[in-house]
Amino acid sequence: MLPHVASAAPVPVHAGGRDLLLSPLSDRDFDELSLWYQGRVVRIARASLDADNAPAEREETLRAAYAHAARIDFFSEFQTGGLMAQKEVMAQFVWRLLRKRNTFTLDDAKGLVASGESLDEIMDAWHLAQFGATPKAKKQEGSEKNPQAGPDSPGP
Repeated sequence: MLPHVASAAPVPVHAGGRDLLLSPLSDRDFDELSLWYQGRVVRIARASLDADNAPAEREETLRAAYAHAARIDFFSEFQTGGLMAQKEVMAQFVWRLLRKRNTFTLDDAKGLVASGESLDEIMDAWHLAQFGATPKAKKQEGSEKNPQAGPDSPGP
């Protein structure tokens, strides 16, 4: 195991015109992200209701939102890839990666995500901090193990 992974050491990343340190996410961070996302689902459901909705309709909408929110696990949802397409979700994720070792606000993260600047670098640094390698490095490592494999071919 790489020393920075074993020690949860931060990984340097240049983002938003700044040199920053990115920290791996802890189980607590993922729990906080899950709770935030669950709350977001309920907030969106509430915002979709207005005074014209019948009480039964309001109750049904909120019941469905609470049931859906209760099943959400951020890390599982994250692995499917759909969550990161949502700018608000990506901003929360980036903020949590960079807030521990830097003066970095949620507004800073929102600005970074809105611009799209440095997101690939941030995700590569996160993979390095969290898993010890970037997806590109893992893919190349697999190709080196099997010289017959092309860049998109599985390893042996």
